[in-house]
Amino acid sequence: MANKSSGELTHLSSSTVIEGDIKLDNDIRIAGSIVGTIDTKGALIVEQTGKIRGEIKANSATIAGRIQGNIECDGLMILESRSCFVGDIKTRQIVINENAEFQGNCAMPISEAS
Repeated sequence: MANKSSGELTHLSSSTVIEGDIKLDNDIRIAGSIVGTIDTKGALIVEQTGKIRGEIKANSATIAGRIQGNIECDGLMILESRSCFVGDIKTRQIVINENAEFQGNCAMPISEAS
């Protein structure tokens, strides 16, 4: 599925703490902490210092930090080394790198071509 984002990037630095919901059309890079839902039509990038507790919906996701909650990802999801994900994943494609931690369930829809 093609990226639906506007080409812009929202960056939340490591000193940022948000309690509430975030909804945006562009890519987002998170180095800080968020408690709440994230809904983006773009890519979600969680840096090693990033922490999210809540539900997530994104076009694609690269996780290097810690997440507690469920994610629905339209495209590719990557769990980087030393990342920690606790929750359920629904995605088209997933890559779990060595030393990534994942506790939960993963559902990957089967394409009609299969």
